[in-house]
Amino acid sequence: MTVTAHAATPPPRTAPLPGPATPTPHALAYRPDIDGLRAVAVTAVLLFHCWPQWFVSGFVGVDIFFVISGYLISTILLKQLEAGRFSILDFYSRRVRRIFPALLVVLLATLAFGWMVLLHGEFTVLGKHVAAGGGFVSNLVLWVESGYFDSSGNTKPLLHLWSLGVEEQFYIAWPLILWLVFTKRYNFLLVTGAIFCASMAVNLGSIASNPTAAFYSPLSRFWELMSGGVAAYLHLHRRPWSLQQQRWAAALGTLLMVGAFALIKPQALFPGWWALLPVAATFLLIMAGPATLINRHLLGNRLATGIGKISYPLYLWHWPLLSYAFILYGEKPSYLVKIGLMTGALLLAYLTYRLLETPLRHYRNTPRVVGALVTGVALTALIGFGINAGLLRERIDVHGSDVYLNALNDFDFPGASFKPIRHQGILFQQLTGKAPGLTVFIGDSLVQQYGPHMEQLMARQPDQVNSVIFATGGGCQPVLHTIRLPRFQFPLCPQTIAAAYDLASQPQVHTVMIGAAWYAYFNTYNNLTEYDTGSQILPFPSAAAQDLAYASLQQSVASLRKAGKRVVIVLQPPSGQAYDPRNMYQGSRLDSIYPLKNIPNVDLVSFNHANAAARARLIAIAAATGAELIDPTTSLCEGNTCHVLDASGAPVYTDTTHMRPSYSRRVANYLDDLVMPPRAGAAKAP
Repeated sequence: MTVTAHAATPPPRTAPLPGPATPTPHALAYRPDIDGLRAVAVTAVLLFHCWPQWFVSGFVGVDIFFVISGYLISTILLKQLEAGRFSILDFYSRRVRRIFPALLVVLLATLAFGWMVLLHGEFTVLGKHVAAGGGFVSNLVLWVESGYFDSSGNTKPLLHLWSLGVEEQFYIAWPLILWLVFTKRYNFLLVTGAIFCASMAVNLGSIASNPTAAFYSPLSRFWELMSGGVAAYLHLHRRPWSLQQQRWAAALGTLLMVGAFALIKPQALFPGWWALLPVAATFLLIMAGPATLINRHLLGNRLATGIGKISYPLYLWHWPLLSYAFILYGEKPSYLVKIGLMTGALLLAYLTYRLLETPLRHYRNTPRVVGALVTGVALTALIGFGINAGLLRERIDVHGSDVYLNALNDFDFPGASFKPIRHQGILFQQLTGKAPGLTVFIGDSLVQQYGPHMEQLMARQPDQVNSVIFATGGGCQPVLHTIRLPRFQFPLCPQTIAAAYDLASQPQVHTVMIGAAWYAYFNTYNNLTEYDTGSQILPFPSAAAQDLAYASLQQSVASLRKAGKRVVIVLQPPSGQAYDPRNMYQGSRLDSIYPLKNIPNVDLVSFNHANAAARARLIAIAAATGAELIDPTTSLCEGNTCHVLDASGAPVYTDTTHMRPSYSRRVANYLDDLVMPPRAGAAKAP
């Protein structure tokens, strides 16, 4: 993705690279089919980002890029090493001239447009991502950010720079490894094979327990770039495959490529074993050479090579354009808007390639170019740091809407008083009280929102409150055997909920509270949950899947009651679009923002009617098991009205569903009894 497909014919080698057999060197000229492969990769990514519901597997285009990049860079490095003219400074100089021009322009353009249209919190986050992009650590920053309360990826204009970070982190070590192999005359295939296996082991070892790490970590991705390096070595140090072998390689590579796009789905644990499909496909198509029918006519045609040559700036430009469209159009830009944006991305990519990349690549004063580019990217990253630190502010005048904007992203869990505790390898949070007893809260982020209230209660009445463990996971439905999608964002939900119920069954626990965004899970439009029966996966919102989930919840509650626990099911507090602070102001991001004159409250009757089915099922489960039931609406609403603003006019929620910490501290006293010492007979089973 980040190097040209041109490779100059090397001078005669003075010393062959050590290997298991006598090398047969041959030159590698420009290959149009490599540019064609890059066109396949970037087109797949663009289609996936524009229409993920149609091109569901397009994200594997990044894996194709990784293999191509490893092949091209390794080819250049191997030739230089064997010609005796390898220089680490020359290598990074070439990387700067190749990578930095388009990156610098895209970073500056993204930053400038963000200054015009983003709100304060969004602009602050953009500053952090600009700094990360300029430092080639976007993958690490996104890895740390990932979680339930992380903002949508669609609203991160520099999200796509994660792959550039992985590549450049690989190229910190790879040239030095090759230099060491060459100077010490180690066996190339043995060394690269060991690194490949180690990286693959990290990938496979983390994909089930922490797929976020497997996706973003360079250690779990290096094997993909290493595959390209092996292809480069084989082309330079082995006899060319026969025409028949090349044809078979091209045919099998094409078949695997089609299989990758047809079989890999977003909910798959990726990269994992699945990534072998696009990686092996790309490896075989590279090894097939440019003369086979598929490579010459399908990948090497004029259109494919033209797109391939601008694939790097096209990749850089397309996502900021789409992301800003998501921000400006409220997550759903129209079909025509997306077509227009991709046309614009093609035009910007072509202009970047012709007017910036190509002239700088052939400019003779290399030190001057490299110095200017490094300085430009460093200064841009420094500006990003300044924005993230609050030294530079956005343009938009909000005209008194600050009270609503300040409510956004106002969530505090775990607070300063919480201490981490692990159970079955899962990290939970604990508050230690002085009174005897232990309460376990099981649930998702709607249970986590009560953390500030419990902290306050424990600080005010330390001798009257027992210890409490929040055995929770953001976005995790507290029902055994359910799976939250996409797995990439919610990797540990099944293990978290299983560990939570096991913890709740321990002898020292006397009270168990179970709460969640019940009405979001059990509705007619939730397609982000699955139920695992053990023999098949049933998708929500099918009646069969939901019935099994209700039965699983009832069985869990009954088991806890049989073990002598006091079990309390907490219904979902009132929620809806009226609570969202983003619906309390109006105006244009291209002009100014003004507060709405009239902000409606929530009608309780309408809320309960809309969620009557789930509400009735939960009430029935409580009645059947002898569990207690708490309905927060009886405390949070007055008559038929649930207020969305407090007495000072500030929003009480941070979004459609979650209380702000200040509101939780003030109103969630309906949970206080759950963390008081056990009452006589309260924990007995029915």
